[in-house]
Parts: sequence; structure tokens; C-alpha cells
Amino acid sequence: MVELRAVTKRYGRTLAVDGVSLEVREGEFFSLLGPSGCGKTTTLRLVAGFERPDGGEVLLAGERVTHLPPERRPIGMVFQSYALFPNMTVFGNVAFPMRLRRLPEERVRRRVLELLEMVHLQGLEGRYPKELSGGQQQRVALARALAREPKVLLLDEPLSALDARIREELRGELKRLQRETGLTALYVTHDQEEALALSDRIAVMREGRVEQVDTPHGVYARPKTPFVARFVGQGTLVPGEAKGGLFHRDRPWPVRVEGEGRGYLLLRPEALRPAPGGFLRGRVVLATYLGNLVRLEVEAEGLLLKVDVPPEGAPEVGAQVDLALPEAAPFVKEEA
Repeated sequence: MVELRAVTKRYGRTLAVDGVSLEVREGEFFSLLGPSGCGKTTTLRLVAGFERPDGGEVLLAGERVTHLPPERRPIGMVFQSYALFPNMTVFGNVAFPMRLRRLPEERVRRRVLELLEMVHLQGLEGRYPKELSGGQQQRVALARALAREPKVLLLDEPLSALDARIREELRGELKRLQRETGLTALYVTHDQEEALALSDRIAVMREGRVEQVDTPHGVYARPKTPFVARFVGQGTLVPGEAKGGLFHRDRPWPVRVEGEGRGYLLLRPEALRPAPGGFLRGRVVLATYLGNLVRLEVEAEGLLLKVDVPPEGAPEVGAQVDLALPEAAPFVKEEA
């Protein structure tokens, strides 16, 4: 449904998007994930038509749209800033794209009410944006994007301006709506938790390039590069070597790994556990209460390891602990 072929975009001397090639399948929820400045929003704007690529091609539903303006592309767009018309009611905002197409007013009215019910805003059609909460405004923006009957829904960090509770609530709504409508969604975020919760697949971006495309489980459990391992999820990258199916760091560790050569063992907080006689001995230097767990930071053999433990009986700061290692863990090769 969305295809980018070696797409490049420069701003002066800055290479914002560096030969990105991607395919987003029909009906898929696909996220572009990465830190600020990695090129994810520019990539989305190239798909939308707000930017023109310096090289490469953009295809939507099999049609080359590289040089088409946004209004001639089969897209709906939801912005971080809502971008509602302040002088229009909720009804007017949602109706706007349909009225542009000169649809019969009765059909517009019926469709607007359907969309408002879909985003749980029924009864608020007469209000103005200033009379709505941030979460309600973003629901209006989503309904307006759906009013275009797009083939692809583009979302540029739509939840980042909302507080945590509303953000989590709307995250569930987005997932439900996308499943119910069967729309293809291309979503931009820097929030890894958001990307993991929403996506069918994720493209992790860095400095204008795609580092890895995979399922949420794939990018978390099988990162392909040290950057992906550091950016997605918590954990410690332990430098060493994969040799004969085991990880080595000064001595063999009892952890199975795949591959051979220099690289990093990725130890997630949930993969380590305190155990008398464990392979590593260390000292707790920090304990952070997170409700359902306590995250320890343990200093051991020159490493700072994060370890998740139940709140009941969690070791205190300064306590010595032995840590048992997982039987197997991801191993990430060094970057060339």
C-alpha cells in the first residue's frame, strides 16, 4: 500500500533521509520509530506530499505519486498539533474534507455523525475546538482524517502532546479504529512503548537511514544493531565475543548466543535475577520503585546491570547480590 524506493531528501548540506526503501502492506499498522532528528517525520512528509524527494520514488496503492500534491494522494493526515479550524465547530471540522468534494449535505451529515460516534464524540458536534480537551481535539482530528476516506492514514506523533492517561486511552482507540476500518496506518513516534504496543511492524531509524524493520517482538528480542538494542527497551550491552555458541568476556559465560566474532551481549532487566551462587556478584547502587516491580542497578565486574525484581523483599541500596544469567540472550555484532 505504501512503497518507498531509495528515497532521499536533503536540506542544504543536511541529509535528512538517506536512501530509504520501505514497503507497508495493506491493512498494516506500521511505525517509524527513532530519536529526534532521525528523519522519521521527513519520511512521513514525503509520503504525504508535503515534501518532494531529491531522489527515489514514492508509491501509494501501486501508483507513483512522487510529484503529486497532497490533495491528490489517497491519504488522511493527523498532526501532533491537531491543526483544527478554530472558527469551525466539531461538525464543521469533520465535514470540511467532504464539503470540499461537494458531497450532498445529507450524506455529509450522516457520515459526520457516524465518524463522531466512532471516535466517541457523539453529542459534541456543536462545540468549538477551544471548548474541548486535548484528547477530544485529537479525536476530532482523527475523525476529520477518516472523513477523506483515505487508503492510507498518516499520523505524526499524534499523542505526544497529551498527558499519560489520555495518551494510553487514545492508543487503544487508535488500534481499535485501525482494526475496524482495515486502514493502512503509517505512524511516526519517538516513544518505543507506543510503537511496541500499536504496531504490526516497526522501522527503527537513525540519521536518515533504516536500521531494522521487524515485528515489535523482533526489534525487542532480536535487535540487529547496537543502536536498535540501546534504543528499544531497557538493558545492558556487554562487550565481548561470541565463540562456539557461548558468550566470552575474559572467560566463557554460561549464556548461549548465535553468531561468531566481536559484539555485544544484550541483557534485559527481566532476564537477570538475584540468586545465591549466581554467576555474577555485585552491589546494588540504585533501586527504583515502579509499582509492580523494583528496577535495581547493580554494579558487577565493571558493568552497570539493570535487574527487575518483585517489590516484596527487594534488596536495598548497598546490598551485595549474586545474579543468575539467562540460558540464552541476543548477541549483536559490532558495527563495521
